[in-house]
Amino acid sequence: MKILIIILSFYSSLSLAAINIHLDSYSDILEHFVASEVPRKPLQHALDFYFENQDILTNKRYITIGDYSQNSREKRLYILDLETGELQREYLAHGSGRNRVGRPVGDKDHDGILNKCKHSKFSKFMRLVKHRRFGMTRPGFMRVDETYYSKKFDYGSMPGHNSIFLTGLSHSSKDVRKHSVVFHEASYVKNESVIQGRTLGCPAIPVGRMKFVLPKISGGSLYYSYVPQCN
Repeated sequence: MKILIIILSFYSSLSLAAINIHLDSYSDILEHFVASEVPRKPLQHALDFYFENQDILTNKRYITIGDYSQNSREKRLYILDLETGELQREYLAHGSGRNRVGRPVGDKDHDGILNKCKHSKFSKFMRLVKHRRFGMTRPGFMRVDETYYSKKFDYGSMPGHNSIFLTGLSHSSKDVRKHSVVFHEASYVKNESVIQGRTLGCPAIPVGRMKFVLPKISGGSLYYSYVPQCN
């Protein structure tokens, strides 16, 4: 029995040591998280931006990547802890991009794959609202800023502040604050491998998961919305 306890303690200490690693350089971070199955290309893009724009990030511990090249059945939100090397993954919904007759052209087949990030430039409805990305997912870099309380997103799972403002850092994401694109929970996003519901452009996660996300990434961390099909 004593031998078993010693063996378990040994492996427990190994596990803790693996978590509390030192990520001192770009290459250390890249290879560590690629080994943890973070997709290499969006990770490289995020790290390039992170290291070149330290002055506009106040929460430098976390980088978050939404990989919209994946199906919504996958846990495609990656939260990277640069201090410990830990990786957290969550389910993530994308924007419906509804057109003037209410059809969700951002993911028109509702097959879990994001197809578009802009409406047609000739759309009459888009000229009326003066906004070509109504309900669409925004690609590009954003800063995850201050938290706030929203009655709309109050599911009783996150007391107090339950949503997080975003600030666009790319041309493609510059309108997120103006059009209230925020991090929030949604009842149509399930914490299981199913085709998730569609948002009005916000990165939404399952109900009950914000308490594991908000304390980490709020306060000025980097979020990269990777949408190669919209480049």
